[in-house]
Amino acid sequence: MPTLTLTQIETLCRDALLNVGASQEQADIVAAEIADAEAEGIRNVGLGYMHLYLKHLKVEKVKPHASPKIVKTSAASTVIDADFGFCHHAYLVGEARLIETAREQGVGMMSIHQSSSAGVLGWFVRRLAKEGLVSLMFANSSKAVAAHGGKVPFFGTNPFAFGAPRATDEPLVVDMATASTARVNLVKAAAEGREIEPGHAIDSDGRPTTDPAAGLKGAQLPVGGPKGFGLGLMVDVLGGVLTGSNCSYEASMFATTEGGPPNVGQTIIAMDPAFFAEGFVSHLESMLGELTEDSDVRVPGARRAELRRIHEEKGVDVPDSLLAQIAELSAA
Repeated sequence: MPTLTLTQIETLCRDALLNVGASQEQADIVAAEIADAEAEGIRNVGLGYMHLYLKHLKVEKVKPHASPKIVKTSAASTVIDADFGFCHHAYLVGEARLIETAREQGVGMMSIHQSSSAGVLGWFVRRLAKEGLVSLMFANSSKAVAAHGGKVPFFGTNPFAFGAPRATDEPLVVDMATASTARVNLVKAAAEGREIEPGHAIDSDGRPTTDPAAGLKGAQLPVGGPKGFGLGLMVDVLGGVLTGSNCSYEASMFATTEGGPPNVGQTIIAMDPAFFAEGFVSHLESMLGELTEDSDVRVPGARRAELRRIHEEKGVDVPDSLLAQIAELSAA
C-alpha cells in the first residue's frame, strides 16, 4: 500500500477531475478539500468519495464548467447560485463577503442553492474559525434516513457543523450527521461482509436489521431517535426549504449517476464574537480547561487535529485498489 503526501493526493485529485472535464477552478478547490479530508482521516468523503465526483462530472450531475455567482445581497446576507456545480466552489465565491458582513454586522449569513454534496462540513467552519469567527453550517442531502416512526427513507444524513476559534492552532469543530451513522459505513460493512450494530438501520419492511445490505435497501435511522429526527428535519428546512433548494426526499441520489443534479442547498451563519462580548477565546479556553481537567474528555476536533499533524508529517496510506479506481474513472 503506497504512502502519499497530502500534496500528492491533491495533485492526483486535481488531475483526475480535470481529466473528466472539470474547470480549473472547480478542480483546484475540490482537490484541496479532498486532501484536507484525508489529512483528518476522513476517507469516506475524501479519496473514497472521488469515484462519485468523477462519475457525476461525466454525466453532468455536477456541471463541469459551473459558474457560481452571488445573486442577491443585503447588509448581512449573501445568496449564491451554485449553477449545479460543486458546493465548495460556490462557497468560495461568497466566502470573502460572508466574512466581511460578519465583521461589519456582527452576523453574516450565506445561502447556496442549485448545489451538490458539501462533503466535510468541518472544512467550511474550520476556515471561518481560522478567521476568528464562530459559525454554524447546515447541508441537506438525498434521502437515506427514515423519520422517527417511519419505515422508508425521507431525510438525508443531513449533517451540520459548528466552528469556533481557539488559542491553539486548531479551532473547535463539531461536525456530525443527523443519521446514527454515515451511509458509507453501511456500504463498507456490506462490502466487507460484516454486520452493523443494532439501531442503525431497518430493512425494506421496516424491521430493525444488523445486515448492512438489508439496511441499504431499507433505511437508516436518525441518531437518538426522535431527537435526531428533529435535527434532520431542522437541517432539511435550513438547507432545503430556506435556500429554495430541493428537500432530501426531492433530491436525486448522491450515490448514483441517475436523476440529474440533486439541487440541494447549504446555509452558513458566521458570527464575530468580538461584536457580542470581550474575551471570547480566553473564556472558551477556560471552559475547555475545566471540561478536560483530570478527565478523559476529548474536545471535539482534537482527534482530527492530531491526525492532521501525523499525516502532514508522514503522509497517508492509500490502497492500490482505490488508486486504480480513480485512475480508471479518470482515464481519457
